[in-house]
Amino acid sequence: MKPYFKVLFVVVVATATGLVANSQAVTGQNVEKKNLLLTQAQVQVQPVAISVALPELADVSLKGGKSLSGRVTAIDSSAQTLSMQRSDKTLPVPLKEVEKVVFRNGATAYRSNGQQIIRGERDRPKGQPVTWNNLPLGTFTIKNATQGLAVVNLVPPVVSPERLLGIQSVAKDRQYVVDEMQFNLQQKTMSIRATPY
Repeated sequence: MKPYFKVLFVVVVATATGLVANSQAVTGQNVEKKNLLLTQAQVQVQPVAISVALPELADVSLKGGKSLSGRVTAIDSSAQTLSMQRSDKTLPVPLKEVEKVVFRNGATAYRSNGQQIIRGERDRPKGQPVTWNNLPLGTFTIKNATQGLAVVNLVPPVVSPERLLGIQSVAKDRQYVVDEMQFNLQQKTMSIRATPY
């Protein structure tokens, strides 16, 4: 009876080893394919360009209590400066000195089609203000300084995919107008609060 158990034991071990090896080969192939597809999907996430408008007049609060007012014409992420136009002169302001930028409520802004928006007087918000935090500085570009037209490139994980879909649907027939900006130079990011009109 002992030889019978030895043979049975050898057969069971051999069968189990074969099944495990086959299972690992099949599972490994599936895992590799899934990981490859998951990696490709993550790489293919493209930023979504959202058009925003900067009103003509902004108040820039500086660290130390001083302030400036004028039109924001550029934000240079590499030089870390904000450019303002005041009395036909361009004034560069180091971002490290900027506490925050607040755009005046009654100042004119422009839609991407060129139509004017006058906040507070003629035009009322058509949605709730949104805040986009931790945006890399390079994702914000002023395209037309004269009309204050700019673009923010939003991408997960800064904005969740669900929230991004909502922002895109609002931007189809409304214009986001920037209310306020703040900068975090240690993280090389910025925050934007904007309201759809």
